[in-house]
Amino acid sequence: MKKLKNVWLFLSLVLMVAGLASCSTENDPTGVEVSREDIIGTWKVTANDWSDSEGDSGRNDHVGRTLTLNSDGTTSFQGYQYRWTLASGGVLTLSGNAGLTVKVTILSLENGVLKATYFSGSSSEAYEVEGNYTFQRM
Repeated sequence: MKKLKNVWLFLSLVLMVAGLASCSTENDPTGVEVSREDIIGTWKVTANDWSDSEGDSGRNDHVGRTLTLNSDGTTSFQGYQYRWTLASGGVLTLSGNAGLTVKVTILSLENGVLKATYFSGSSSEAYEVEGNYTFQRM
């Protein structure tokens, strides 16, 4: 009986470890370290996808649009004006009008290609959108 109890304890431990190892970090991606100098400039969208809290989604509908990150901490994208800050872990935060905030996590920056995931929400509306972008430095 004692042997059977040890087998069950061992199996429980294996299942617990396997369960923890399979946990996804998809909703909280880890970014890469970049400096302000690395990202200041003009970027052109080469690919994108998104979905929102109302069930709408899109793919590559922003291709060709540009984003310019100015050294004074300002930017505009898709008709919105933002102030931007860069935190450790490659997290770029854009703060705009009407409580609009966009959290961008830079996943990679190699050879002038920046890949990022983002989450956006407004404090004045119950509306959220998330997705991915690929930019090419211009």
